[in-house]
Amino acid sequence: MTTTPAPALIETMRLEQGRIALWPGHRARLLASAAALGYPLDPAALDARVSASLHAAASTPGSAGLPGAVWRLRLLLTSDGLLSLEAALLPDTPAPVRLAIASDVLDDVTADTAAGHRDLPPTDARFPDDFWRRHKTTRRPWFAAAQDWLRAHPDHFDLVFDDATDGLREGSRCNLYLRDPQGRWLTPTATGSLLPGVQRQWLLDQGLAHEAALSLADLRAAPALRISNALRGWLDAQLDPAD
Repeated sequence: MTTTPAPALIETMRLEQGRIALWPGHRARLLASAAALGYPLDPAALDARVSASLHAAASTPGSAGLPGAVWRLRLLLTSDGLLSLEAALLPDTPAPVRLAIASDVLDDVTADTAAGHRDLPPTDARFPDDFWRRHKTTRRPWFAAAQDWLRAHPDHFDLVFDDATDGLREGSRCNLYLRDPQGRWLTPTATGSLLPGVQRQWLLDQGLAHEAALSLADLRAAPALRISNALRGWLDAQLDPAD
């Protein structure tokens, strides 16, 4: 009988000029999620591992130390505390990026709930789906259909989700921002199941964005849209017109 491995925690980061953008935010989120899940992670060991990886990359010809290159750095933490990092070149993202509205409501796409969490080991099935949505892990069944759709529609950057009350939530790979009549950028208020985006938190901390209760109607009526994630930054976006 095979044992399903526990989900790994992920941080997908932007590596540029030998530095990880928004590293303090990534570090804090990873440590908080590791503590919530009970995954062993020593902060000093994390810092040492990341520092060693950056030093090795900078000293390797043609690797992440290539002048002017921007890299996607993927950090994984397994349930037994094993850390791994992988780097790949990050292509440019032309803006505005294109968005569409998902046909599914986010609260209704957690089919594994009814299946008794067959994709989880017993020690992790104790957590409800809204708990898992607050942490960035390798387990994201609610976005599986969205990722399949995006692979079939490479001209789109993301699908936008709402919830059962028509409240705007997030994209499958980004956070959302709407400009209001006063010129402020508004992002959906964090709920118990919203992934705390690192770039989103930085924008909030800097006063560049503000939380607000937003709906799909607000999204469609907004004079300007943006998305963010820590890998790509804060980008202008456009929504497909309603049918």
